[in-house]
Amino acid sequence: MYKADGTEHDFAMLKNSILDQLGKNVKILADSGYQGIKNYHENAEHPIKKPKNRELTDEEKQYNNELAQRRIYIEHVNRRIKIFRICKETYRNKGNRMELRVNLVAAIYNQMLALAP
Repeated sequence: MYKADGTEHDFAMLKNSILDQLGKNVKILADSGYQGIKNYHENAEHPIKKPKNRELTDEEKQYNNELAQRRIYIEHVNRRIKIFRICKETYRNKGNRMELRVNLVAAIYNQMLALAP
């Protein structure tokens, strides 16, 4: 169940909502907050965490860098949506309407992209 007060981590919300509905061909590009997502979705990627007592290898660093380069577009969209503040601060209205409002903000953002030169 979704908690509108912000006390539930994004990964927990993902596991409890749509993760089981995603097809196996859907690729998930996650950040380091989603460590362990491969246990739930085999076609997911997240950065390699630095192990204790050793540094990351050059290949691991390169993988993390390439993943970050692919994810930067996602982070830019997240930033633009947070500008509307509905996804940044505590949502104080009824929780069952939040999804509608987030979808409206996403539609406005997509329209802004379509109209941009």
